[in-house]
Amino acid sequence: MQQFVAPSRLLVPILFAALLAVSVRPAVSDDKPEAAKAEKVEAEKQDAEAKKPAEAKPEDAKPAEKPAEKKPAEKKPEEKKPEEKKPEEKKPEEKKPEEKKPAEKKPEAKKEEKKAEPKKEAPKPVASAFKDKALEEAVRAEVFAKRFNDEPITKEDVANISRVVGVGKQIKDLSGLEHCHALMLIDLADNQISDLTPIANLKRLQSVTLAGNRIKTLDPIKELTGMQYLDVSRNEIQDLSPLGKMSNLRTLYLAENRVASLDPIAPLAKIWSLDASGNELKTVEPVAGLKWITSLDLRNNYIEDLTPIAQLPALNILQLNNNPIKDLSPLVQACEADKAGENRFAPYLRLFLGGNEIPEKEKVAAIEALQACGVKVKQ
Repeated sequence: MQQFVAPSRLLVPILFAALLAVSVRPAVSDDKPEAAKAEKVEAEKQDAEAKKPAEAKPEDAKPAEKPAEKKPAEKKPEEKKPEEKKPEEKKPEEKKPEEKKPAEKKPEAKKEEKKAEPKKEAPKPVASAFKDKALEEAVRAEVFAKRFNDEPITKEDVANISRVVGVGKQIKDLSGLEHCHALMLIDLADNQISDLTPIANLKRLQSVTLAGNRIKTLDPIKELTGMQYLDVSRNEIQDLSPLGKMSNLRTLYLAENRVASLDPIAPLAKIWSLDASGNELKTVEPVAGLKWITSLDLRNNYIEDLTPIAQLPALNILQLNNNPIKDLSPLVQACEADKAGENRFAPYLRLFLGGNEIPEKEKVAAIEALQACGVKVKQ
């Protein structure tokens, strides 16, 4: 049998041989120390150079990264575009005023409240300006902006209107006309008016027709001294004293009232047309001073004496129907005197004598004498 040798014993010669080899190599290297050092230096240089490119590579990579950084830098303008979008963000800031709009809606709410208030006050223009709807409609015809609608007529609407016409409209109340400061003409005949107070301060009034109403007193209009035409026929007036200051009156119609005296109008020398028919007059002495009167209507009164009338040199129309006249001689004498002199009125006079108490013989003789003077007599 072969003897088994342990592995450790086999390794001993191998290790010994290795030690010998190591001891031999230093002897060789000692002969060339500078070459080894040079090799080490070169190896270190190579290692350094190897390291340098390794370091240079990242440096070279940096320029590669710089464009990468520039790209975000170029993207900064793109980021500025969002900055340009900031105005778009300002639009939300503009929406802040939109948020203020709710604050503005508060005044709108107030406006709505104010609008609601006029709605509540809507009757006020009618109540304060024109209580009488019929009068309001008459006034509406003069307010161009509201002529064809149903909007209330306000004080401002009527401040500049110059006339109001509403004949036979069943008007009862003149309230509201006090706001018509520019009124010059009123024609409200044949209504149911009794109080003239609303027109008391309308100083520009020149022509007023209120015939056929329920007026008992003219006192409210006594200061309207610019009046030139006044027709208050067919009312319930007794006292003419409020007319005493109306020195500019040219035409005065008082027919069918309850007037018993014309004394208050004696100073109104500019009157050229007077209708006092259908009253309670017994004398006409006050008219003797109305030298410019051309038309005088005294029908249906209680007049007997014509002497005052004989002193009116400008008469063209004289109506004496239905009076208890018994003597025409004063009138005959005045016409004969005019014919012999200036011929101012006799040739142009038209005389109405029907329904008197003149005896027939005297009446015939008087009419013939008047006609001889040029007077046109109608019975």
